[in-house]
Amino acid sequence: MRQGKDDYFRTALDLLAEGGVDALTIAKLCTRLGVTTGSFYAHFSGIGDFHNAFLGQWEVHRVSQLKKELESTTDPLDRIELLKRMGVAVHHEAESAIRAWARTNPAVAEFQRRVDLGRESALVLAYIDAGIEPAEAKVLARIGLTILVGTQQLEEKVDRHRLATLFDEYQRWLSSAARRRSTPREVVDDPGVRARP
Repeated sequence: MRQGKDDYFRTALDLLAEGGVDALTIAKLCTRLGVTTGSFYAHFSGIGDFHNAFLGQWEVHRVSQLKKELESTTDPLDRIELLKRMGVAVHHEAESAIRAWARTNPAVAEFQRRVDLGRESALVLAYIDAGIEPAEAKVLARIGLTILVGTQQLEEKVDRHRLATLFDEYQRWLSSAARRRSTPREVVDDPGVRARP
């Protein structure tokens, strides 16, 4: 069966989760997919080209998927529940491997930085829409991202049940903050992070 680029990208996530960046080789990708190296070279000029394409797709998918899901939910408090479910469902082991890779590769670090910024910005907007004051929304967004990243760094294989418990508590903080505040939508201090009209 002919494999497309998305098949390579999905396989890359699994290989990263299992063995880190050292497992992300042309040979291992082709073996896992059951294809020849010719199939790989039909899509990518080499492993460097593959890395860039994979990371670009990962960045776009992570951030655009988050924004798309949030926009599909009209109730601001329902968005908070959705964010919790999405946070648990992330491919945590692969993301942990990407973050480790980023510590030794500046290009990967830039992809990681943009994913983190995109996620945090989306959280800020969702929390402002839920009625949380912008300065507090920024703090709470950073806490949410820290729960996600910290769990990925602490646990080799993320315990999804434990993470869901952490997010349950975090959701209580968010709901409490949303009940305390009811402010008009306004511009957030960070460039590029603006409340919806």
